[in-house]
Amino acid sequence: MRYRPERGDLLIEAGVGWKPGVVGTVSLAADYQSPAGRALQTGAPVSLENFASAPEFRIPQVLREHGIVSMMNVPVMINGATWGVLEVDSTRPRTFDEWDISFLTIVANTMGVCLALYQAKQKHLDGLAEAAKSRAQFQMVVREVQHRIKNNLQIIIAFLSQQMGDAPADVRERIKAVVARIQSIALAHDLLSVTEEPSRLRFDDYLRSVCANLDLQRTDVTIDVDAEPITIPIDRAVPAGLVVNELVTNALKYAFDNAGGRIRVHFAIISNRSEACVSVEDNGRGMKVPPNKGLGLTLVEGFAQQIQGRVEYAKADVGSKVTCCFPIPLKAN
Repeated sequence: MRYRPERGDLLIEAGVGWKPGVVGTVSLAADYQSPAGRALQTGAPVSLENFASAPEFRIPQVLREHGIVSMMNVPVMINGATWGVLEVDSTRPRTFDEWDISFLTIVANTMGVCLALYQAKQKHLDGLAEAAKSRAQFQMVVREVQHRIKNNLQIIIAFLSQQMGDAPADVRERIKAVVARIQSIALAHDLLSVTEEPSRLRFDDYLRSVCANLDLQRTDVTIDVDAEPITIPIDRAVPAGLVVNELVTNALKYAFDNAGGRIRVHFAIISNRSEACVSVEDNGRGMKVPPNKGLGLTLVEGFAQQIQGRVEYAKADVGSKVTCCFPIPLKAN
């Protein structure tokens, strides 16, 4: 019988020999005049050889209906607290000796251990379910935030695009450059709104999106992206993506003559997977090293500093190559 403190009774949870409709439905009083209640309250075994010779006890009606005349109750303990009572009933008068009490106490103690393990398992499972529910709710909220950020950035892009209509050519170019940078940020939040990890994104997908959304303005230049498939934190991905945006934009503007050419974006993890390097290489006319730093390269170095990175300039066999390496935190297993 399980004690129900909210009702102050003992519910018959399990048993044999009962009539249909008793187990799981009928409860007994848990007061001091009830044999089971006294065992519950005192924490000690209570036995009756014959109800007729024990007027100080109130015999439950369900026991009378089953013809019970003798009984013994021992408390079932879980972690020092009384969970309920284990009861043995008899339809004939009998004496319960110390061996009977010891045996039933051992059974009750074994039940207590099993119940404690069951409760611990249930709490663990409930905790896992609650954690999963909380994690899912958190991810849903974060995705919604990322989606709204992306929408707000698109509004800014639309506003800036409207300003280009009557602006002089040099102003339009500057606004287009700003729009491309904002678009790079918006793309990151767009990817985060559909990813399973709200704080990390697939950097290879992000690089392809950044390059695909650049205005090439000429059909004789191609952009190839060769990137290792890996997720990195958003606070690393966005500045690194802006570095690529600036370098590819610079190459499109200054690297090629009328013959066109190719731009290759490469990303990989190095140094025992604790550092990442992204490079932009072209087969154009090349640049001197170190280069003259205009606004684009100044921004590249500024974005690299945000992620504790370094920028390296090199002449390729044909054209030029710029590499940005930065540390990335290892993802916990």
